[in-house]
Amino acid sequence: MAAQQQQENVSLDKIRTNENQPRKTFYQDSLEELAASIKERGVLQPIVVRPMTGTDSGFFEIVMGERRYRASRLAGLTHIPAIVKNYHSDEDAAADALLENLQREDMNAIERARAIQGLLQFMSHERVSKTLGISETTLRRALELLELPLHIQNELIARPGAGEGAFNEGHARALLVLNDDPPTQTRLAQKVKLEKLNIPDLEKVIGAIKQFPAKKEAFLRVPVGVADQMLKTLGAREERKKPYKAQTAEQHLKFIDKQSISLADMLDDRIGEFLSAEQMNQLLSTTAELQRELELFNTKIREALGNKDFGFREVYIHCPLCGRVELVGSLRCSVCWTILRRCYDCGNYDRAFEKCGVTGAKIFISEAENPKDYSKSYKCPMYKPKFEALAVKLKMVA
Repeated sequence: MAAQQQQENVSLDKIRTNENQPRKTFYQDSLEELAASIKERGVLQPIVVRPMTGTDSGFFEIVMGERRYRASRLAGLTHIPAIVKNYHSDEDAAADALLENLQREDMNAIERARAIQGLLQFMSHERVSKTLGISETTLRRALELLELPLHIQNELIARPGAGEGAFNEGHARALLVLNDDPPTQTRLAQKVKLEKLNIPDLEKVIGAIKQFPAKKEAFLRVPVGVADQMLKTLGAREERKKPYKAQTAEQHLKFIDKQSISLADMLDDRIGEFLSAEQMNQLLSTTAELQRELELFNTKIREALGNKDFGFREVYIHCPLCGRVELVGSLRCSVCWTILRRCYDCGNYDRAFEKCGVTGAKIFISEAENPKDYSKSYKCPMYKPKFEALAVKLKMVA
Protein backbone atom coordinates (compact mmCIF):
# COMPACT_ATOMS: atom_id res chain seq x y z
CA MET A 1 0.00 0.00 0.00
CA ALA A 2 1.55 3.32 -1.13
CA ALA A 3 2.26 6.09 1.39
CA GLN A 4 -0.21 9.03 1.33
CA GLN A 5 1.37 12.33 0.31
CA GLN A 6 0.69 16.01 -0.31
CA GLN A 7 2.87 19.05 -1.12
CA GLU A 8 3.09 22.02 1.23
CA ASN A 9 5.32 25.00 2.00
CA VAL A 10 6.72 23.96 5.38
CA SER A 11 8.47 26.25 7.86
CA LEU A 12 12.15 25.41 8.22
CA ASP A 13 11.72 25.78 11.99
CA LYS A 14 9.24 22.91 11.94
CA ILE A 15 11.64 20.51 10.22
CA ARG A 16 14.00 18.13 12.01
CA THR A 17 16.85 16.18 10.45
CA ASN A 18 16.92 12.40 10.62
CA GLU A 19 19.97 11.12 12.53
CA ASN A 20 19.69 7.82 10.64
CA GLN A 21 19.68 9.42 7.22
CA PRO A 22 22.11 7.74 4.75
CA ARG A 23 24.10 10.86 3.83
CA LYS A 24 26.40 11.98 6.62
CA THR A 25 28.90 14.12 4.72
CA PHE A 26 28.01 17.67 3.68
CA TYR A 27 30.81 19.79 2.24
CA GLN A 28 30.52 23.48 3.13
CA ASP A 29 31.66 24.80 -0.25
CA SER A 30 29.09 22.60 -2.02
CA LEU A 31 26.31 23.79 0.32
CA GLU A 32 27.26 27.41 -0.33
CA GLU A 33 27.08 26.86 -4.09
CA LEU A 34 23.62 25.31 -3.74
CA ALA A 35 22.52 28.16 -1.41
CA ALA A 36 23.57 30.72 -4.05
CA SER A 37 21.52 28.81 -6.68
CA ILE A 38 18.49 28.69 -4.34
CA LYS A 39 18.72 32.47 -3.74
CA GLU A 40 18.59 33.03 -7.48
CA ARG A 41 16.14 30.36 -8.64
CA GLY A 42 14.49 28.93 -5.54
CA VAL A 43 14.20 25.26 -4.49
CA LEU A 44 13.50 23.46 -7.78
CA GLN A 45 12.75 20.03 -6.27
CA PRO A 46 10.69 19.65 -3.07
CA ILE A 47 12.18 17.76 -0.16
CA VAL A 48 10.30 14.78 1.31
CA VAL A 49 9.28 14.81 4.99
CA ARG A 50 7.01 12.78 7.24
CA PRO A 51 4.94 13.94 10.25
CA MET A 52 6.48 13.25 13.64
CA THR A 53 4.45 11.85 16.53
CA GLY A 54 4.43 11.93 20.32
CA THR A 55 6.22 14.84 21.97
CA ASP A 56 7.38 16.02 18.53
CA SER A 57 3.86 16.19 17.11
CA GLY A 58 3.51 19.13 14.75
CA PHE A 59 7.08 18.77 13.47
CA PHE A 60 8.34 16.99 10.35
CA GLU A 61 11.31 14.66 9.89
CA ILE A 62 13.35 14.78 6.67
CA VAL A 63 13.21 11.60 4.58
CA MET A 64 14.92 13.00 1.47
CA GLY A 65 16.57 16.34 0.83
CA GLU A 66 18.64 17.26 3.89
CA ARG A 67 21.21 18.98 1.65
CA ARG A 68 18.48 21.21 0.12
CA TYR A 69 17.17 21.92 3.63
CA ARG A 70 20.63 22.99 4.89
CA ALA A 71 21.29 25.13 1.80
CA SER A 72 17.88 26.81 2.17
CA ARG A 73 18.79 27.84 5.72
CA LEU A 74 22.09 29.24 4.41
CA ALA A 75 20.14 31.13 1.73
CA GLY A 76 17.97 32.75 4.43
CA LEU A 77 14.65 31.11 3.49
CA THR A 78 11.94 30.64 6.11
CA HIS A 79 9.90 28.00 4.25
CA ILE A 80 10.68 25.21 1.81
CA PRO A 81 8.48 23.24 -0.61
CA ALA A 82 8.02 19.75 0.83
CA ILE A 83 6.10 16.60 -0.01
CA VAL A 84 4.57 15.37 3.24
CA LYS A 85 4.31 11.56 3.25
CA ASN A 86 2.60 9.36 5.80
CA TYR A 87 4.71 6.20 5.85
CA HIS A 88 3.34 2.92 7.18
CA SER A 89 6.64 1.97 8.85
CA ASP A 90 10.15 3.20 9.63
CA GLU A 91 11.57 0.69 7.20
CA ASP A 92 9.53 2.13 4.31
CA ALA A 93 10.88 5.61 5.07
CA ALA A 94 14.45 4.30 5.41
CA ALA A 95 14.15 2.44 2.10
CA ASP A 96 12.90 5.60 0.36
CA ALA A 97 15.74 7.65 1.79
CA LEU A 98 18.34 5.12 0.72
CA LEU A 99 16.90 4.69 -2.76
CA GLU A 100 16.90 8.44 -3.32
CA ASN A 101 20.51 8.77 -2.19
CA LEU A 102 21.70 5.72 -4.12
CA GLN A 103 20.52 7.41 -7.30
CA ARG A 104 22.85 10.34 -6.61
CA GLU A 105 26.37 9.92 -7.97
CA ASP A 106 28.00 11.96 -5.18
CA MET A 107 27.00 9.62 -2.34
CA ASN A 108 30.20 7.98 -1.18
CA ALA A 109 30.63 4.23 -0.86
CA ILE A 110 30.90 4.25 2.95
CA GLU A 111 27.63 6.19 3.37
CA ARG A 112 25.97 3.75 1.00
CA ALA A 113 27.31 0.74 2.93
CA ARG A 114 26.28 2.21 6.30
CA ALA A 115 22.79 2.91 5.01
CA ILE A 116 22.43 -0.67 3.76
CA GLN A 117 23.68 -1.87 7.14
CA GLY A 118 20.94 0.22 8.76
CA LEU A 119 18.26 -1.36 6.58
CA LEU A 120 19.50 -4.83 7.54
CA GLN A 121 18.58 -4.11 11.15
CA PHE A 122 14.91 -4.60 10.27
CA MET A 123 15.06 -6.30 6.85
CA SER A 124 16.51 -9.57 5.55
CA HIS A 125 19.32 -9.58 2.98
CA GLU A 126 16.87 -10.85 0.39
CA ARG A 127 14.33 -8.10 1.05
CA VAL A 128 16.96 -5.33 1.05
CA SER A 129 18.28 -6.73 -2.23
CA LYS A 130 14.81 -6.64 -3.82
CA THR A 131 13.94 -3.23 -2.37
CA LEU A 132 17.12 -1.64 -3.73
CA GLY A 133 17.06 -3.57 -6.99
CA ILE A 134 20.57 -4.97 -6.57
CA SER A 135 21.92 -8.52 -6.29
CA GLU A 136 22.88 -10.02 -2.95
CA THR A 137 26.47 -10.21 -4.25
CA THR A 138 26.47 -6.44 -4.80
CA LEU A 139 24.98 -6.04 -1.35
CA ARG A 140 27.75 -8.09 0.26
CA ARG A 141 30.45 -6.22 -1.69
CA ALA A 142 29.08 -2.92 -0.41
CA LEU A 143 29.13 -4.16 3.19
CA GLU A 144 32.73 -5.44 2.83
CA LEU A 145 33.96 -1.84 3.03
CA LEU A 146 32.68 -1.64 6.61
CA GLU A 147 35.21 -4.35 7.54
CA LEU A 148 37.97 -1.78 7.00
CA PRO A 149 39.28 0.12 10.05
CA LEU A 150 37.41 3.35 10.74
CA HIS A 151 40.34 5.58 9.77
CA ILE A 152 40.49 3.93 6.31
CA GLN A 153 36.71 4.39 5.92
CA ASN A 154 37.23 8.06 6.74
CA GLU A 155 39.97 8.31 4.09
CA LEU A 156 37.39 7.14 1.56
CA ILE A 157 34.94 9.83 2.70
CA ALA A 158 37.45 12.70 2.84
CA ARG A 159 38.27 14.85 -0.15
CA PRO A 160 41.87 14.86 -1.46
CA GLY A 161 44.06 17.67 -0.16
CA ALA A 162 45.89 20.11 -2.42
CA GLY A 163 48.25 18.24 -4.74
CA GLU A 164 47.05 14.85 -3.54
CA GLY A 165 45.66 11.97 -5.60
CA ALA A 166 42.20 10.53 -4.97
CA PHE A 167 41.68 7.60 -2.61
CA ASN A 168 38.62 5.84 -4.01
CA GLU A 169 36.56 2.70 -3.49
CA GLY A 170 38.89 0.52 -5.59
CA HIS A 171 41.86 1.53 -3.45
CA ALA A 172 39.89 0.78 -0.28
CA ARG A 173 38.88 -2.67 -1.55
CA ALA A 174 42.51 -3.48 -2.35
CA LEU A 175 43.40 -2.78 1.30
CA LEU A 176 40.91 -5.36 2.63
CA VAL A 177 43.56 -8.10 2.40
CA LEU A 178 45.63 -6.19 4.98
CA ASN A 179 42.90 -5.91 7.63
CA ASP A 180 45.22 -7.70 10.04
CA ASP A 181 47.78 -4.87 9.66
CA PRO A 182 46.04 -1.46 10.14
CA PRO A 183 49.31 0.56 10.39
CA THR A 184 50.37 -0.68 6.94
CA GLN A 185 46.89 0.13 5.56
CA THR A 186 47.26 3.69 6.85
CA ARG A 187 50.69 4.15 5.26
CA LEU A 188 49.47 2.72 1.96
CA ALA A 189 46.46 5.07 1.93
CA GLN A 190 48.86 7.99 2.39
CA LYS A 191 51.13 6.58 -0.34
CA VAL A 192 48.16 6.43 -2.74
CA LYS A 193 47.42 10.12 -2.15
CA LEU A 194 51.00 11.42 -2.12
CA GLU A 195 52.21 9.40 -5.14
CA LYS A 196 48.81 9.46 -6.92
CA LEU A 197 48.85 5.69 -7.33
CA ASN A 198 46.22 4.00 -9.46
CA ILE A 199 44.56 0.78 -8.28
CA PRO A 200 46.85 -1.65 -10.20
CA ASP A 201 49.91 0.12 -8.75
CA LEU A 202 48.53 -0.20 -5.22
CA GLU A 203 47.71 -3.87 -5.79
CA LYS A 204 51.28 -4.39 -7.03
CA VAL A 205 52.73 -2.89 -3.84
CA ILE A 206 50.34 -4.92 -1.65
CA GLY A 207 51.24 -8.09 -3.54
CA ALA A 208 54.94 -7.34 -3.06
CA ILE A 209 54.46 -6.85 0.69
CA LYS A 210 52.51 -10.12 0.97
CA GLN A 211 55.09 -12.03 -1.08
CA PHE A 212 58.19 -10.54 0.58
CA PRO A 213 57.16 -9.36 4.08
CA ALA A 214 60.78 -8.89 5.12
CA LYS A 215 61.05 -6.09 2.51
CA LYS A 216 57.80 -4.35 3.57
CA GLU A 217 59.50 -1.17 4.75
CA ALA A 218 61.33 -0.80 1.44
CA PHE A 219 58.13 -1.30 -0.60
CA LEU A 220 56.32 1.31 1.52
CA ARG A 221 59.07 3.88 0.98
CA VAL A 222 60.22 3.49 -2.63
CA PRO A 223 58.32 4.65 -5.77
CA VAL A 224 56.35 2.04 -7.71
CA GLY A 225 58.95 1.90 -10.49
CA VAL A 226 61.68 0.99 -8.01
CA ALA A 227 59.35 -1.54 -6.33
CA ASP A 228 58.89 -3.11 -9.77
CA GLN A 229 62.64 -3.57 -10.19
CA MET A 230 62.94 -4.96 -6.67
CA LEU A 231 60.19 -7.47 -7.44
CA LYS A 232 62.03 -8.68 -10.55
CA THR A 233 65.26 -9.15 -8.60
CA LEU A 234 63.59 -10.86 -5.65
CA GLY A 235 61.47 -12.96 -8.02
CA ALA A 236 64.57 -14.13 -9.87
CA ARG A 237 66.12 -15.21 -6.57
CA GLU A 238 62.96 -17.12 -5.66
CA GLU A 239 63.00 -18.82 -9.06
CA ARG A 240 66.49 -20.13 -8.32
CA LYS A 241 65.07 -22.08 -5.40
CA LYS A 242 62.68 -24.01 -7.64
CA PRO A 243 63.53 -27.23 -9.53
CA TYR A 244 65.44 -26.44 -12.72
CA LYS A 245 64.34 -27.73 -16.14
CA ALA A 246 66.51 -28.67 -19.10
CA GLN A 247 64.67 -26.35 -21.50
CA THR A 248 65.09 -23.49 -19.02
CA ALA A 249 68.86 -24.03 -19.06
CA GLU A 250 69.01 -23.71 -22.85
CA GLN A 251 66.85 -20.58 -22.78
CA HIS A 252 69.10 -19.03 -20.13
CA LEU A 253 72.23 -19.90 -22.08
CA LYS A 254 70.96 -18.09 -25.18
CA PHE A 255 69.74 -15.11 -23.18
CA ILE A 256 73.01 -14.74 -21.22
CA ASP A 257 75.05 -14.99 -24.41
CA LYS A 258 72.96 -12.32 -26.12
CA GLN A 259 72.94 -9.95 -23.13
CA SER A 260 76.67 -10.33 -22.53
CA ILE A 261 77.41 -9.19 -26.09
CA SER A 262 75.09 -6.19 -25.67
CA LEU A 263 76.68 -5.27 -22.35
CA ALA A 264 80.22 -5.67 -23.69
CA ASP A 265 79.37 -3.33 -26.56
CA MET A 266 78.29 -0.68 -24.05
CA LEU A 267 81.43 -0.82 -21.87
CA ASP A 268 83.00 2.40 -23.13
CA ASP A 269 85.14 4.03 -20.43
CA ARG A 270 84.63 7.47 -22.03
CA ILE A 271 81.35 7.51 -20.13
CA GLY A 272 83.26 8.79 -17.10
CA GLU A 273 83.98 12.09 -18.87
CA PHE A 274 80.29 12.96 -18.93
CA LEU A 275 79.05 11.71 -15.53
CA SER A 276 79.07 13.43 -12.16
CA ALA A 277 81.01 11.92 -9.28
CA GLU A 278 77.74 10.68 -7.77
CA GLN A 279 76.72 9.01 -11.05
CA MET A 280 80.13 7.37 -11.42
CA ASN A 281 79.82 6.01 -7.88
CA GLN A 282 76.46 4.56 -8.81
CA LEU A 283 77.87 3.05 -12.01
CA LEU A 284 80.81 1.47 -10.21
CA SER A 285 78.46 0.04 -7.55
CA THR A 286 76.36 -1.53 -10.30
CA THR A 287 79.29 -3.05 -12.20
CA ALA A 288 81.00 -4.20 -8.97
CA GLU A 289 77.82 -6.00 -7.92
CA LEU A 290 77.57 -7.55 -11.39
CA GLN A 291 81.22 -8.64 -11.17
CA ARG A 292 80.59 -10.22 -7.77
CA GLU A 293 77.58 -12.13 -9.11
CA LEU A 294 79.59 -13.25 -12.16
CA GLU A 295 82.47 -14.47 -10.02
CA LEU A 296 80.13 -16.53 -7.86
CA PHE A 297 78.35 -17.81 -10.96
CA ASN A 298 81.60 -18.78 -12.69
CA THR A 299 82.83 -20.60 -9.60
CA LYS A 300 79.68 -22.74 -9.63
CA ILE A 301 80.06 -23.43 -13.36
CA ARG A 302 83.72 -24.46 -12.88
CA GLU A 303 82.65 -26.80 -10.10
CA ALA A 304 79.92 -28.29 -12.29
CA LEU A 305 82.38 -28.75 -15.16
CA GLY A 306 84.86 -30.42 -12.86
CA ASN A 307 82.16 -32.85 -11.71
CA LYS A 308 80.87 -33.64 -15.22
CA ASP A 309 84.00 -33.49 -17.38
CA PHE A 310 86.98 -35.48 -16.10
CA GLY A 311 90.18 -33.71 -17.01
CA PHE A 312 88.53 -30.31 -17.48
CA ARG A 313 91.10 -27.61 -18.31
CA GLU A 314 90.24 -23.95 -18.41
CA VAL A 315 91.95 -23.22 -21.71
CA TYR A 316 90.79 -20.24 -23.75
CA ILE A 317 91.33 -20.10 -27.54
CA HIS A 318 90.31 -17.88 -30.43
CA CYS A 319 87.77 -19.08 -32.98
CA PRO A 320 89.79 -19.39 -36.21
CA LEU A 321 86.97 -17.85 -38.25
CA CYS A 322 85.35 -14.99 -36.30
CA GLY A 323 87.93 -14.49 -33.55
CA ARG A 324 85.58 -14.96 -30.56
CA VAL A 325 87.30 -16.19 -27.39
CA GLU A 326 85.97 -19.56 -26.26
CA LEU A 327 86.89 -22.31 -23.84
CA VAL A 328 88.43 -25.22 -25.71
CA GLY A 329 85.83 -27.50 -24.17
CA SER A 330 83.07 -25.64 -26.07
CA LEU A 331 84.11 -27.68 -29.19
CA ARG A 332 82.38 -25.18 -31.52
CA CYS A 333 82.24 -21.40 -31.61
CA SER A 334 78.96 -20.18 -30.08
CA VAL A 335 78.75 -17.37 -32.67
CA CYS A 336 79.66 -18.93 -36.05
CA TRP A 337 79.59 -22.62 -35.06
CA THR A 338 83.14 -23.26 -36.43
CA ILE A 339 85.04 -26.22 -34.94
CA LEU A 340 87.52 -24.78 -32.43
CA ARG A 341 90.27 -27.44 -32.14
CA ARG A 342 92.21 -27.40 -35.40
CA CYS A 343 95.40 -29.33 -35.73
CA TYR A 344 96.71 -26.37 -37.70
CA ASP A 345 96.62 -24.23 -34.50
CA CYS A 346 97.92 -26.98 -32.20
CA GLY A 347 101.48 -26.79 -30.84
CA ASN A 348 101.80 -30.59 -31.29
CA TYR A 349 101.09 -30.56 -35.04
CA ASP A 350 104.01 -31.09 -37.44
CA ARG A 351 103.08 -29.10 -40.54
CA ALA A 352 106.13 -30.15 -42.54
CA PHE A 353 105.26 -33.86 -42.28
CA GLU A 354 101.50 -33.31 -41.90
CA LYS A 355 101.19 -35.46 -38.82
CA CYS A 356 100.54 -35.29 -35.05
CA GLY A 357 103.81 -34.86 -33.16
CA VAL A 358 102.47 -36.89 -30.23
CA THR A 359 100.70 -39.88 -31.82
CA GLY A 360 102.33 -39.78 -35.23
CA ALA A 361 98.88 -40.00 -36.88
CA LYS A 362 98.76 -38.70 -40.49
CA ILE A 363 96.68 -35.49 -40.76
CA PHE A 364 96.66 -33.69 -44.08
CA ILE A 365 96.82 -29.87 -44.17
CA SER A 366 93.36 -29.70 -45.72
CA GLU A 367 91.88 -31.50 -42.70
CA ALA A 368 94.13 -29.66 -40.22
CA GLU A 369 92.80 -26.31 -41.50
CA ASN A 370 89.18 -27.34 -41.94
CA PRO A 371 88.34 -30.18 -39.54
CA LYS A 372 84.96 -31.96 -39.33
CA ASP A 373 83.24 -33.37 -36.26
CA TYR A 374 84.69 -36.80 -37.15
CA SER A 375 88.28 -35.43 -37.35
CA LYS A 376 90.84 -36.53 -34.73
CA SER A 377 91.22 -32.95 -33.48
CA TYR A 378 87.48 -32.46 -32.71
CA LYS A 379 87.73 -33.71 -29.11
CA CYS A 380 91.47 -34.30 -28.91
CA PRO A 381 92.56 -34.31 -25.19
CA MET A 382 96.15 -33.46 -26.19
CA TYR A 383 95.22 -30.25 -27.98
CA LYS A 384 97.73 -27.52 -27.11
CA PRO A 385 96.96 -23.97 -28.33
CA LYS A 386 99.92 -22.40 -30.08
CA PHE A 387 98.93 -18.86 -28.99
CA GLU A 388 97.45 -17.58 -25.71
CA ALA A 389 93.98 -16.13 -26.14
CA LEU A 390 93.60 -12.43 -25.41
CA ALA A 391 90.91 -12.99 -22.79
CA VAL A 392 90.52 -11.81 -19.21
CA LYS A 393 89.95 -14.77 -16.97
CA LEU A 394 87.63 -13.85 -14.13
CA LYS A 395 89.17 -14.22 -10.68
CA MET A 396 88.04 -17.41 -8.95
CA VAL A 397 86.14 -17.00 -5.69
CA ALA A 398 87.17 -19.19 -2.78
